[in-house]
Amino acid sequence: MPILIKDYTWNQNSSNIQLRVPIPSVYKEKVDLFSSDCYIKANFNPFFFELFLMHDVDMTKSKCTIVHDNCLLIDLVKKEDRIWSDLEKILSKEDKKEIRQKVLEKCQEKAKNEAENKAIMKSNLARFTVQQAMDIDNKQHIVMDSRRDEECKKAMDELEIWKNDTNKSSGVKITELPSLEDEHSQNKVSIASAKQIPMQLKVRSEYIEKKKEETAKRVLPKLREMAQVEITHTPRSFPTPSRESTAREEDIWLKNITLARRATGFVSEDLRPEEQDPQWCKEKGDDFFRSGNFLGAISAYTHGITLSDKLPSLFANRAAAHFSLGNFNKCANDCSTALDLMKPACERNRRSRGKCIARRAAALARLGYLNKAIDEMRAAAKLLPDDENLKKDIYDMERAWEQDPDSE
Repeated sequence: MPILIKDYTWNQNSSNIQLRVPIPSVYKEKVDLFSSDCYIKANFNPFFFELFLMHDVDMTKSKCTIVHDNCLLIDLVKKEDRIWSDLEKILSKEDKKEIRQKVLEKCQEKAKNEAENKAIMKSNLARFTVQQAMDIDNKQHIVMDSRRDEECKKAMDELEIWKNDTNKSSGVKITELPSLEDEHSQNKVSIASAKQIPMQLKVRSEYIEKKKEETAKRVLPKLREMAQVEITHTPRSFPTPSRESTAREEDIWLKNITLARRATGFVSEDLRPEEQDPQWCKEKGDDFFRSGNFLGAISAYTHGITLSDKLPSLFANRAAAHFSLGNFNKCANDCSTALDLMKPACERNRRSRGKCIARRAAALARLGYLNKAIDEMRAAAKLLPDDENLKKDIYDMERAWEQDPDSE
């Protein structure tokens, strides 16, 4: 909070007022003064001096100086010659705030006008400077032209005197050369007279005839044929463009992914050409499934599906692996795909269809769709009537649905 200075002194006469405001010596070079006709403010942090004058003063004639005894000396010139009853008005806090705002707006407007006038004056001065430079340049050109004309006239006069003196002394007549216009008119006359002369026979040139024959026999090359260029880009495992700054990080990531796949027990890149067979992948996946390596089994079945997506056993076995890992949505989707491939329905694929429908029913039950799971399980029991486990599962599902009939 600033420290307000009150221990100032002042004296006056009919036309002037003199203020003496003490300031600490350490702050005398950092005084910020703001003044108007009725308001004076001095700020030298943390000290603050503010004065609301009783009457208006002429700030254009007033001045402020810092004297040697660490004192701010302010000489104010009154607008009207009279003795003031007091130096400062007695105002409320709201009145002071209003006066400060009015003084600030007035000073801002004054500064804006002064800046505009300064810009106009600067522009006019620039135009005047350019005009003066142009006038000086024109005057110099006029002087140079007059000197050139004088020198030319002087030289022509001397030449005329020399020509007359030479004709008189030697008797030789000096004639001037024709100008360009005269030469042009003479050329026109000579061309007109030449048209009246009969034309001579053309002279045959063997060289010209030979060149004409070569030009006639010359065969131009055919136009280039259009073709289509096929561009194949290097396959990338990342959707972003290849960057040299990230090449090392990408190689490390791919290597880690490969190691993670090998940890599951199956990597398609490690297969030999003769092992690129969907039936081999199914058998490999079955081995993984029996050993409890469900991730390796899913990888083997998935690679077999990429080689041939028409084998229902790959989808059915992958559904079993997903069910073992708790991926019930993926299990239901693979079962649906396997059932679509087991068409037409026949006695040969009856047991496979029944097992696939039962597995999809179990996945739906785990997902909370008991009503649909019961229907699916009943359909599987019709295909496998001798399977007691299916009957037991149906009984358990119905009991669970009776306890929670709001289930889908």
